[in-house]
Order: sequence, then structure tokens, then C-alpha cells
Amino acid sequence: MTNYFFRFSLCFLVLACQGNTVPQFRVHPSDSKLRLSQDIFYEKILPSMAGKKLMLATNPSGIGTNPKKIISSLEKHKITLEHLIGLEHGFLGLEEEFSQTPVTMDPTFNRPLYHIYRIKDSELKELVREVDYVLFDVQDVGMRCYTYLSVLKRLMDALKNTKTKLIVLDHIHVAMHLPPMGEKMNPRHLNFAGEFPSLLITGMTTGEAAIFYNKEYLKESVDLNVVPVEGYKRGMYFEDTGIPWTTPSPNLPMVDSARNYLSLVLLEGVNVSVGRGTQAPFVYFGAPWMTNPEELAGKLSAIGNKSYYFSTVYFKPTFGPHKGKICSGLRMNLVRPDYDPMLLAYELIRQMKETYPNDFKWSKGSTNYWVDQLWGNDHFRTSINEGKNYSEFHNSYLSEEENEKKRIKPYLLY
Repeated sequence: MTNYFFRFSLCFLVLACQGNTVPQFRVHPSDSKLRLSQDIFYEKILPSMAGKKLMLATNPSGIGTNPKKIISSLEKHKITLEHLIGLEHGFLGLEEEFSQTPVTMDPTFNRPLYHIYRIKDSELKELVREVDYVLFDVQDVGMRCYTYLSVLKRLMDALKNTKTKLIVLDHIHVAMHLPPMGEKMNPRHLNFAGEFPSLLITGMTTGEAAIFYNKEYLKESVDLNVVPVEGYKRGMYFEDTGIPWTTPSPNLPMVDSARNYLSLVLLEGVNVSVGRGTQAPFVYFGAPWMTNPEELAGKLSAIGNKSYYFSTVYFKPTFGPHKGKICSGLRMNLVRPDYDPMLLAYELIRQMKETYPNDFKWSKGSTNYWVDQLWGNDHFRTSINEGKNYSEFHNSYLSEEENEKKRIKPYLLY
């Protein structure tokens, strides 16, 4: 009996220990050691705004996730919400298309919602002068082409040399481990997705970008208060923070979508679907003409140091290129987050062009190629057309990345 009990106890102990060694790939929010900027805002900043007028730029990735709390908190402190700023995807972050009108009435707050990409600069300058504070609070992904940084820049330009204060609630994004990458925007390719003066991957949070822009370009003429995330150390991956992912736009519903976006966004410059309007945007990509995608997957398997792999998939997008058509293509599966997104973007498109020479096309707008507007100039596209490998391409602007890393360093908060 004693031996049986001993064996049973030993077996139970071994099984219990094995149960505790199940790998944990994400920190539970209840175990997070960080304090979010919005929590600090409600506790310390908001009470000091009592009796003032406010303009709000947010969506469900910021304090906009809880409109009832915003309304009750503003009422408690007798703060008047005068205007809302409409980001690319609307206040609720659900809109696929830009608003066609400059201003709409928001039903949640019963306040005018000004779509910043539709109103004139002069109108925006008048609006910010009507309030005491502008509050900017949205989740970024650390890329210039993700238009929320363009919104921030336009607001700061309008706030220059005014008495209106700007409060930026900072966020940790999925590219925090990456330095500045890519090239700057050539003025001839300037567009709403490229207005912020940084490299394609900025190397900064929204709060850091605000401090950087205020100092480097506006001579600190904006009365700026950045509320950082407390407890964060640069280099921590998003999954290690315990911060819940809150969708900042319709096509980044998951952390994997946001991580993949860092490279797959450049596919929006060619004639494929990136899965917009499917259950897996920026995870799926393909086209009706992408036959035998296994061949492309095989070519890509040689890069990335096993940080990701590609598997075949079929999908039917309900939005964007090839809408309503059955596409064959690939699914990007992340294994580790420490991959080089610029290397993957370049090699993916280069190999795609090589594999499907008769079907592959660079997408073009009325004046420029879309990929040029994303990258910032025609260097990415022309290098692929000329058959250059990634090392040749990257080495030609490596010094620009190194200089940018030094330039932004004084403005980093973490």
C-alpha cells in the first residue's frame, strides 16, 4: 500500500509539474506590470482640465473604447467636448473607406466629427483655437504609412503658436524592437499616408514622434504633454507587456495582422489582395492568377531564419483588389516576432514578380505607383525591376537609417 501510494504521488507530482510547463506565449493582462497612459490620464490629467473645452481624436484603440466613461468623466469635471476629429476609419474604427464629406454628426456624442483629411488647414486652425485642449489617443503600429501619424502632424501644425494644449496618450506598438528602417518621403510622392517626416518604420511611438516633431520641425511651438506608458522597457515585445490588443482599424484585428502589416503593407502596391474583407487581413494574400502558390512559398522558405513560414490558402475578399473573386495565395504564419520586415517585403515582391512574370503588375494611381507612395520614392520598385538583391538595395540607404537612429535618440521615452 505504501509503495502504491508513493508511486501514485510521484506520478501526480510529475504530471502537475508538466502541466505548469505549458509554454505561455502572451502575458495575461492581470499579470501586467505596466500602467496604461489612459489610466494615468483619467486619474491625474483629466481633473486638471475642469471647466475647459476639449477636442478629441480617438477610436476604440484608445479611450474611445469606452464612450460612456468619456461622457461621464467629462460631465463630472464639467469639461465641454466641442469637436471630434475623424481618423481614417471613423470614430468606431469600422469604416473601410474615407468619409466623402468634411464633417458628419457623431451619434455617440452628438457632436460634429471633422474628418481631418477632408477639411482645409485653415479650417483646422480655427477649430483648435476654439478649445483649450486637444487630446490625441490612438494605437499606432510604428509605420509612417499608417495614417494616424499624418493626423498627429496636421493637428500639431494647426496648434503651432496657439494657447491650446495638446495631450498625447502614448501607446506601445508591435514594432518597438525595431530601429528606424526604410527611406524618407520624396516630396513628389507625398500623400496622406506619408506626411510624417520619418523613415517608413519610424522607430518611435506616437508620443515620441510628437516630441520629435515639436522640437525638430516646430521649434517647440506646441504646448505638448505626452503621457507615457509606465513600466515599459524598450525591447519588450508587445506580447510580453500584458497589454490587451484593441483593434485600431478594420484590417488589423489581431496582433499577428499588425506584425505582418510591417512587411505585407507593401503588397498594396502590386495587383494582389492582402486579405482586406476576409477573416484574416494582412495574414492572407493572393490573387486569382497566383496558381501553384507552393512554388512561391518554397522560394521564401530560404529567408527569415525560420521566424515565419507560408502555407497555401484560398479566400474571397469582400473589399479591395479582386473583390468577390476566389483568390489562391499564401498565409503568413509568424513563429517569432524578430524578423526583418523590409527584407521580407523586398524578397516577397521580387520573388512574386519572378514567379509570375506575365501576371504580376505594379499598381498605379493617376500620377504615381502606389508602392512609391508607400515606400516614399521609386527606389524600392526600380531596384526590384533591375534585379538587385536585397543587400544591394539596403546598402544604398543604410547610412540614412543610421543617421535617423541618432537623430531620434534624444526623443525616446523608453
